[in-house]
Amino acid sequence: MTGPLAIPSALILLFFSTAAIASEPHEIEQSHDARVGEQLFLKLPGDPDQGYKWRFNAEASKGANLVSVDQLGWFIAEKGASMFFQEKSVLNVAVHAKATGRADLAFDYYRHTGERLFTKTRYFRINIRP
Repeated sequence: MTGPLAIPSALILLFFSTAAIASEPHEIEQSHDARVGEQLFLKLPGDPDQGYKWRFNAEASKGANLVSVDQLGWFIAEKGASMFFQEKSVLNVAVHAKATGRADLAFDYYRHTGERLFTKTRYFRINIRP
């Protein structure tokens, strides 16, 4: 398209395409179904001995009011074959479904080195039925 409408049309397309990108949802790594009153468990692998830990990020989560989240603690999952990675640990998290709806829960994996250094965020979807 050429002429006086070419530039405004291109700007409108650019606006809507960037708005669509900005509103794209985060990637859900796991999806779970639960009924109100049920409890399920998430397992988050990490290395707390080296300072790598998980934290529940309520601000980045959606529908966090539909569940309660409790960190149960770290458990050693298995011995590693590498001399550098001797043990793999898993943080067990209990999620209790309180009300119907959909909760997208965000967990930040970070290393504490004086200041928190976030390395990634994982999202879990909980679909809660009556």
